[in-house]
Amino acid sequence: MKRTLPYSVAAVLYAALMSVAWIIGTEQAREKTDAQLDYAILDFRSTIGGAIDTMLGHATEAAVRHFKIPGRHSMEEMAAVAKHLDLDELNIVDRDGMIIASNDPSCIGVDMKKTPETREFMKLTDGKTPTVAQPFRQHAYDAKTRRKYLGKPFPGGNGYIQVGLDEQRLAKMLPEILGYIFDEWLLGRTGFFLCADAETDAMISNPSRHRNEASTLSEAGFSADEAKPYEITGGEGAGETFVQTLFGEKCYCRCLLFGGHRFVPALPEHEYYDTRNVYVSVFGVLLAALLGSFAWFLDRIARDSDRLKAFFAAQEASRAKEMEIAKSIQNAALPAPLPPNPAFRLSAEMRAAKEVGGDFYDFFEPSPGKLAFLVADVSGKGISAALYMMTAKATIKNALMTGLSPAAALSKANAELSRGNTANMFLTAWAGIIDMESGKVAFANAGHNPPVLMHAAEGRGPEYLTAKSGPMMAYLDSVDYKPLSLTLKPGDALFLYTDGVTEALDGKNELFGEERLSETLGTVASNDPDAICRHVRVAVAAFAAGAPQADDITVLAIERLEPPHSFSRSFPPAQSGIADASAYLDGCLAALPQDDAEMFAPAMPALHVILDEIASNIVKHSGASGFQVDVTFNHAAGTAKLLFVDDGKPYDPLAHEDPDTTLSAEERPIGGLGLLMVKKMSDSLSYKREHNRNVFWAEKALPAPAKKDA
Repeated sequence: MKRTLPYSVAAVLYAALMSVAWIIGTEQAREKTDAQLDYAILDFRSTIGGAIDTMLGHATEAAVRHFKIPGRHSMEEMAAVAKHLDLDELNIVDRDGMIIASNDPSCIGVDMKKTPETREFMKLTDGKTPTVAQPFRQHAYDAKTRRKYLGKPFPGGNGYIQVGLDEQRLAKMLPEILGYIFDEWLLGRTGFFLCADAETDAMISNPSRHRNEASTLSEAGFSADEAKPYEITGGEGAGETFVQTLFGEKCYCRCLLFGGHRFVPALPEHEYYDTRNVYVSVFGVLLAALLGSFAWFLDRIARDSDRLKAFFAAQEASRAKEMEIAKSIQNAALPAPLPPNPAFRLSAEMRAAKEVGGDFYDFFEPSPGKLAFLVADVSGKGISAALYMMTAKATIKNALMTGLSPAAALSKANAELSRGNTANMFLTAWAGIIDMESGKVAFANAGHNPPVLMHAAEGRGPEYLTAKSGPMMAYLDSVDYKPLSLTLKPGDALFLYTDGVTEALDGKNELFGEERLSETLGTVASNDPDAICRHVRVAVAAFAAGAPQADDITVLAIERLEPPHSFSRSFPPAQSGIADASAYLDGCLAALPQDDAEMFAPAMPALHVILDEIASNIVKHSGASGFQVDVTFNHAAGTAKLLFVDDGKPYDPLAHEDPDTTLSAEERPIGGLGLLMVKKMSDSLSYKREHNRNVFWAEKALPAPAKKDA
């Protein structure tokens, strides 16, 4: 009895202490679960809210730059700017608080000082407040609409721009973003996050371990009637944890409605008690240390190892998802191909690495007869680099679209990108504008890799353009980039690239390098941009020989084409005029360089038929005082074009019904065969009535235009 008494007392004491530990552990588990669910919702709301404010902030800054000062603008102009910036409401407010321009006629003349909600924006006129942002609230004139507002001042506080974004628009934008976020977002070890459209109940994604098990919250087991709402006010959350059976498993949940979507973080019941179990187990092991804690210790190591593996697996999955999002952002920023142009050809390609960087390229027409093109490389990897890349691309393009030279545009963009650059990101960039008529290229190089000039003339190899205008962008607040220029002769090409080309590594960690790039470009068969880009891409891939691509690879090539040969002459409305026009056409061919004349000679019979038929119609039927014939031979496009202009009565040859050639000559009405021949012999036809004149053109394409020798 005495021998067992101490053990009995110890057993009773052990049981009592374990009961207390059990109660304390249960309370701690409840508090931890509530904290986890609170943090998950607040973290989501903060992330999305910050992204929305940033997006609206960029849009508002773009509007301020567009309008420069407060003034009255037409509702059409305001609507066009709002549509361009993807906004629902755009208001210009003067210093006195009156809305003087808006895309919404009901807003014009509204006094912003009259209500507490709108009065808050008057702080923007003090010359110090940079931004005023408000959460979503009910629209003043439409009770069914909830709208978020943000404002930024004009320089010196001389009025401000106020923009609005409807919750419905946000609801349309959210699924594309949130589908990436919630697909692999883990809550604890086994918890998960569900996201569904609040109206249709359709889920954006399922958690990984329940993939394709349900397409709606209801199918997953969620009951909206039993859910307890969660509210966020002033950055603080308020709501109760409730229990739902999801995917057949009892879970502790919270529910937030935002942007037309329902967000439900869920923690399975077994994990709810993990904290308590660990607490009690540790306490029990300490009490029973003398009874064999070693075996428990080994088990504990094994369980911790599993937790660590799960943690690193989750980190890797999260990283992979981040790279996928970054790649989608990067691809979305690429410009659409340009339509064919007789002055130049352009080709560009960007291949993202697994660890997505910030490469981008762009091309657009800032004004008629000009083409801007650029290549840049943002520091960093992942989503942060992709988002900064979007900002940098828009900033540089906006500067170039204002008519600034590339050097001035980079200087302006550098100043804007340097402001508020808390992430200390930077980029290298090369930007140029080519005059399509003269071939002159004005450019600036902000610390970027030297482009390569590909000469059309024989005996001249690739030439690096090593001159730089200044350092990388966003590194120094104020930089005046030096303007540079060159002239592309017909057939010359310019090749731009990022360091993903020259710094590509093979299996021996050797760089591809500028020398090897020059040798590669020297073996390209022609200066065709597609051929140049393809040749470099294949050479880099062969050099790497399967080694992982460490950085984005971006290439862009532009070739100046030989300008078309054009001729124009007027003729009298008589048979002699038709004969003179035919001789004139032969004279145009004779005036071409020999290789071009040989190229277009096979098309001359068809061109003579077209000219004779159209000129005869003008002379015989139009009543014109004369007619003009323009002839254009386009070597680069491989086309010959005849343009006819006369001041006769309106007549559209294309509207003439073609004769039925299956009928006999006796059955078929007279006329129409000549126009039918014109249609058969032409590849393109067009007619319009302009300035009381008939304007008709026919184009003949050559089957395989020859390329002029360099």
